[in-house]
Amino acid sequence: MKVLSTYLCLLALLISFSSKAQVNLDSLWGVWNDKTQSDTNRLKAMKSIACKGYLFSQPDSAFYFGQMQYEFAVSVNNKKFMAEALNIQGISFAIISNYEKALEYYSESLEIYKELGDKKGMGGSFNNIGVIYENQGNYEKALEYHLKGLAIEKELGDKNGLATSHNNIGVIYKQKGNYELALEYYSKGLAIYKNLDDKKGMGSSLNNIGIIYKNQGNYEKALEYQSKSLSLKEELDDKKGMLNSYNNFGNIYRHQGNYEKALEYYSKSLAICKELGDKKGMVASYRASGIIYEFQGNYKKALEYQKKCLTLEEEMGNKKGIGVSYINIGLIYEVQGYYEKALEYFLKSLAIFQELDLKREIAVALGNIGVIYHNQSNYEKALEYYFKISEIYKETDDKITIGLFYNNIGMVYGDQGNYEKALEYLLKSKNIKQEINTI
Repeated sequence: MKVLSTYLCLLALLISFSSKAQVNLDSLWGVWNDKTQSDTNRLKAMKSIACKGYLFSQPDSAFYFGQMQYEFAVSVNNKKFMAEALNIQGISFAIISNYEKALEYYSESLEIYKELGDKKGMGGSFNNIGVIYENQGNYEKALEYHLKGLAIEKELGDKNGLATSHNNIGVIYKQKGNYELALEYYSKGLAIYKNLDDKKGMGSSLNNIGIIYKNQGNYEKALEYQSKSLSLKEELDDKKGMLNSYNNFGNIYRHQGNYEKALEYYSKSLAICKELGDKKGMVASYRASGIIYEFQGNYKKALEYQKKCLTLEEEMGNKKGIGVSYINIGLIYEVQGYYEKALEYFLKSLAIFQELDLKREIAVALGNIGVIYHNQSNYEKALEYYFKISEIYKETDDKITIGLFYNNIGMVYGDQGNYEKALEYLLKSKNIKQEINTI
């Protein structure tokens, strides 16, 4: 019996740097090493080296070059570039899911921007901090910081910033299961991007709207919006955007049960990732394909793909990703009835998520451990783990997952023969599902 869904969603950071900007590193190093250049030019060169040369491909190197920028900025008393260096270092930690360190560097950067009265910098810091809280499952704090960023962007008339903030807020409402509000904010972001004729932003917003329709089960509308998004990305030759769209098409077809079509799109995405050397993208494609193979009962192939994900995550030093891979590997063992092996992987994932203090992911690991005990008819242990989850979700207000675990609790009580309690929790789960579909 498989009660829990695989945890797939690794949220992308909505930040202002391009992940694959074309950059001439030799030229930039020439500026940096030329001491006859102005301090500002040298600092700009090092910022570009860190951001455009390494940030998304080698975040540890980006951190190192950010430190070089910071130290030089300190030596010439340029606080703006000090703040920007700290922000780069924060992003480098966020990329590998070290959210506590990311918060530390973002907060230091924010304090300098406040000291300088740099409102644009403050707005960017508020948004980056909001994304971190969102990834930690602390939606109220995330919303608080994104609204602070939004207020500054309104004051400055920063339309690009406004569009980004609307999308970020939409993501939070999506995570909370409030799809109507998510659509409202995504649509506001889309309108701003249209006004700016920002086709890349339009593609991103259309993509987000398509995901909402997919989550609501409106696959026709989901495909319509993903098709519009993909057309813009193809027009721009935005390969990163295209691979993301291919994965989203795959997800829609997977939810429709059209596994061959889903695999076709995941393969298209994987091909671009390999071309770009995009390890994070490769992980997303392998992970999604592995789940298809699991659904098809091809457990050998599923395990092969999930272990490829694990290897890539380990190469990148992405602890959160390693934990997610452990979950997915455990699920393959669990569906085959290898409960002890599954439990081993779920416990590994739990240790990582607890180290990183990722509340949503801790809850997913606890839930999967509860499923193992349920499958082994150890009902008391199953309930113990399920009820641990309820304490976590009092903080996150994630209605979707709360409803899932109420369903699991109801099933345990049913298996125990406690039909009154079973009905109580199954009705709670049903009511939450109806609420999500109507709000």
